[in-house]
Amino acid sequence: MRVAKGAVDRCLEAIELLAREARWMRMSDIAGELGMEKGPAHRVLAQLVDQGWAEQHEATSQYRLTLKLALLGQRYLNGIGLPELVQPIIEEVASASRELVRVTAVCEGGLSWLASAQGAAPGLMYSPAMDQPINPYATANGKAWLASMPDEQAVEIAIRGGLGKERGIGKGPRAINTVERLLSDLAETRARGYGLVVEEAEAGIWAMAVPVNMVPSGTVVGTMSIAGPVLRMHPDRYHDLHALLQDAANKLGTVWPRRSIAVE
Repeated sequence: MRVAKGAVDRCLEAIELLAREARWMRMSDIAGELGMEKGPAHRVLAQLVDQGWAEQHEATSQYRLTLKLALLGQRYLNGIGLPELVQPIIEEVASASRELVRVTAVCEGGLSWLASAQGAAPGLMYSPAMDQPINPYATANGKAWLASMPDEQAVEIAIRGGLGKERGIGKGPRAINTVERLLSDLAETRARGYGLVVEEAEAGIWAMAVPVNMVPSGTVVGTMSIAGPVLRMHPDRYHDLHALLQDAANKLGTVWPRRSIAVE
């Protein structure tokens, strides 16, 4: 049976949209975001529901993804062995820093959470969910990634992620919201070697991140961060924490599977 490429493209675009938004969405909003008429959008969504990729709320008729995509992604990562390679390395950093350590992977023009290790003792512990979208301009991971590319490209990604808008995913009380401030922050990130945020993604939370560069190509394949409550994260810790992150990121860049990134 021959499947029209246009139909496949529309299904994939709908899946990407629902994955990015990670919430129940009205069919009209989905159609608007995808630049489609309601009729074709309804057929695409019906197909996704029929195949188990999406589900429709019985009361509101809104749509969201099922766990099928997440489970397939996890199966793929387990197949290439990446989590097994990452975990021991970040657990060492978590133990030494006594804070939360997380790793992201560059995926489809953005960052996705890959693995985490908790080093903080019970009590004042920062332990966010791993299924939240990563704001590219209000997180340490995002800034470390954006700083690895030309300013023009970084600005484009940040604007697409909500920079300049009143509302946005993952914005804390001190989040930047102008291109000028973004460019200034990226210049500082490049100069010191790590991304830094204080209550930009979330109230009361501090984070530092470095890029993970594949060895020997230097390609940025992800980022690694340390995060914790502002009360515990004093500037006099920055040097030591940066050293921990950089050493671990160098190890990851050496063992990162080449086939985890599409280069063909």
